[in-house]
Amino acid sequence: MTPTNQKTRPGGRGEARNRRDIAAKYLEAGELAATEEGPAANNVVVGICVLAGIAAGDALCLTSVGERYAGQDHAEAAAFLRRIDPARGRDLAALVRLKPIAHYGTGFVKDAERTRALRAARALVESATERTTGS
Repeated sequence: MTPTNQKTRPGGRGEARNRRDIAAKYLEAGELAATEEGPAANNVVVGICVLAGIAAGDALCLTSVGERYAGQDHAEAAAFLRRIDPARGRDLAALVRLKPIAHYGTGFVKDAERTRALRAARALVESATERTTGS
């Protein structure tokens, strides 16, 4: 499954469930932060959604192929997931594109981007929950 240029880490169903639980908590925190007003809150929401998406993507990969991307390039993590689940890989890629402004930027994330980030994170966490429940 792993191309030679991608660093991965093996893991089993237990690790997948742990990553799923972490993803769900990040999403819960993101949804709570989404009740706050103001442009700075948008950055916080999107930043948390990125973390939820990464953890959920890890859970999906671990459940499907027994490994997850382990490098520093989150775009590569999305590409790895896209080979397993194209729709969820696109969701993670969308979140990763928002990461620099949300985590490191000096500008503010727009309301529409916050909405898209929440939608993508929810889809990833829901998929991870469906695929890891009972495993």
